[in-house]
Amino acid sequence: MIHLLKAEYKKSFIELKTYYPDQIVDIIIKYFLFVAFFVGFGKSQIDVGAFYIGYLYWMIASYIIAEASASISFEKQVGTIEQIFLKPVSVLQILTLRTFVMFSISVLKFGILFLIVSLTLKITFTVTPAVLLIFLISIIGFTGIGIGLSGLTLLFAKTASFESIVSYGLLLISGTVISYQNMPDIIFKIIRILPFVLEIDISQKVLKTEIISIPDFFLVLLSNVAMFCLGCLVFQFFLKRVKRYGVMNKY
Repeated sequence: MIHLLKAEYKKSFIELKTYYPDQIVDIIIKYFLFVAFFVGFGKSQIDVGAFYIGYLYWMIASYIIAEASASISFEKQVGTIEQIFLKPVSVLQILTLRTFVMFSISVLKFGILFLIVSLTLKITFTVTPAVLLIFLISIIGFTGIGIGLSGLTLLFAKTASFESIVSYGLLLISGTVISYQNMPDIIFKIIRILPFVLEIDISQKVLKTEIISIPDFFLVLLSNVAMFCLGCLVFQFFLKRVKRYGVMNKY
């Protein structure tokens, strides 16, 4: 597993180095989106910490949604998808490690964005241990999202349109476009069922109190475990269909 993790990191960093202009453009786009929402809505009406948390979760989720399916799509395009299934470790283990690598790289990108924002907009944000704990638990749920989307891409090679809809849909409910305080109660109660919204909401509250309650901790943990299990089930479902219809390497 350690060797596989090192190999995935090495592969990812080679791709980052090779296609660095894409990474620079991506960070610039995320920066202008941040500025558009933050400055456009008025600094006086925005809780900086809550805004940062919502944008962070959306940025991580959007990277994983895009990269998880793009990875499998590329494997199918170049004809190397079957090699993944011939490795001595399970496909789920490979995809779990890949998603973790994507997660850590996206955190690195957000760190760069945070630095640029801090220097240009002169705003600061401090992460408390309780908020960091929730964020680390969210790795479980994000991994489930990555695995589930990888399964979807096994059957449907091109899922770019679907990724965009999901990504910008998550942006709308991340609390950056419309803060949770200004959102109608009925709508917020409905979307709070989603682990993504639940984590953001609890993180925003914990940022002010610096303490996470035991019920909230277990609620976040269980929702993320459920998301991971759902992702695995979705992957297995699509894998069975792919094997049944023999479309593994069709692009």
